[in-house]
Amino acid sequence: MCQHAYMPVITVAATKGGVGKTTLAYELAAALGGVLVDLDWDSGGATRMWGYDPTSFKRAPLLDAVEAGPAVLPRPRRRRNQPDLIPSHPDLAASDIPDLVIGDCLSSWAKQWDRPVIADTHPGANALTDGAMQVADLVVVPVILAAREMDALAGMLNDFAGYRLLLVPNMVPPSPPRRYVERLAELAGDKPVAPPISEHRWMRRRVRRSALTLQPNPGRQVQRVAGELRTLARVVEEHCV
Repeated sequence: MCQHAYMPVITVAATKGGVGKTTLAYELAAALGGVLVDLDWDSGGATRMWGYDPTSFKRAPLLDAVEAGPAVLPRPRRRRNQPDLIPSHPDLAASDIPDLVIGDCLSSWAKQWDRPVIADTHPGANALTDGAMQVADLVVVPVILAAREMDALAGMLNDFAGYRLLLVPNMVPPSPPRRYVERLAELAGDKPVAPPISEHRWMRRRVRRSALTLQPNPGRQVQRVAGELRTLARVVEEHCV
């Protein structure tokens, strides 16, 4: 649980998809007792993983709240063993919400909820991601140790050099390629690098709703990855100070 005197905005972002961004955002929100604000409109994101189908409802809580302004506080969806959620909506893809507006909303909501806000974002450049990164106390950047993913990371580090970034080696195999480990160290420079999250192939096959860090009776496999994710949550807290 986050213990800061103020409640931070933590944005999970990456310029390339498929790097495990949504899983990290989901688990960080659960481990930190925060509210997950899903700014990724794709159907494979945190909202569907949580079990919420936005097309089954007439209203879009996130869009309604953002359009009304920072003073309007959306009500998080709650379910046992899952992070509290402000669900996304497909209409976000066609929205023209300015970056300053989404940033103001996230900052205001964190204060009003008195809880951390963890914003999951759509990959690549868009106003929602830009706004969430601009107000973030920390931007968590998942990193895959592979050629194209490292190229994308290099571009992101160049574009957002002035931001507070925490690089998280993610889905790391037991014997990661040395050349990519060395390249990560070179690219990171003075940016902090979190302890790695190991590759757990069974997670890709698992249909899940509950957060691994909140499971009441975890098996050995779940205990291992949950421990890594809790360690990441502690590192994120430390860098939000």
